[in-house]
Amino acid sequence: MLSGCAFGTKQIIVFPVVVPDLMKTRDAFTLVELLVVIAVIGILAAMLLPVLSGAKARAQAAFCLNNQKQLMLAATLYMNDNRGILLPLWIQQGAPDWPNVPYNPAMLSIQNPGALWWPDNLRISGDGVKREMVDCPVLSQAATLNDGGSINTNLPLGIGINFPEYGWTEVPGPGPYYPTAPCPGQSSVSQPSQSIVLADAGGISNPTEPDADNWKEVPGSGSVYFRVPTDSQFATGDARSVPRHSKLVNVAFFDGHAAAIRNSAIGYQDARTDGSALWPRNNIGLVP
Repeated sequence: MLSGCAFGTKQIIVFPVVVPDLMKTRDAFTLVELLVVIAVIGILAAMLLPVLSGAKARAQAAFCLNNQKQLMLAATLYMNDNRGILLPLWIQQGAPDWPNVPYNPAMLSIQNPGALWWPDNLRISGDGVKREMVDCPVLSQAATLNDGGSINTNLPLGIGINFPEYGWTEVPGPGPYYPTAPCPGQSSVSQPSQSIVLADAGGISNPTEPDADNWKEVPGSGSVYFRVPTDSQFATGDARSVPRHSKLVNVAFFDGHAAAIRNSAIGYQDARTDGSALWPRNNIGLVP
């Protein structure tokens, strides 16, 4: 129907305009469209998850490495305050340097009432060490499986001191229990930049494996010490350096620098007198 209006002598005719419904909305996706969206999300997730996982692993390794540097700095401060004597692995209750600290397992890195272990010794000494600094962030299971007394029912631990090259032990009496020589001092380190003090540490399930890069860590065996060939119990594999960071092991050297290296580069197959080995305190003789 047409309609019109007259204005004076002219008549305007208005035609109805029909607008097609081009903007008509849809109530929902079709099944095919939903399947396509789900497939795209799955593909993106498959691409991103390895990237995110790798970034997390690298961040954890860097955090662990920084902890080792901080611990080495604290150990240096300890030596400066103690006549240059190296940090002991542990001090037995009743020994001359026993600090007579009340035993509180909730506050200690190592839950052992008979000895004060080096992480707690550093913290009590006021050298800026926090309890969680010896916990490797890669580990999640509490360290309950170590045979040498380095245990904690709540914390994973996992950063250990070189024993017996550095971590000597003090018992009641005139001298250290192991090694039997006088307490080692800073002057006994022949190559500070080539001698490892700290490393990722734990028990391994294949102690007879000759390639240290292939050592397999036992879950729940995180340790605050690792044995080297001068220890008579090295062969047991209950505490060794372990390549837990993308097949690398974090280590800290006596001069204070830290690095991620291949576990085999430590040179466990080399004699103590071999200058290329990184595990001895010095290369003088076959014992520390």
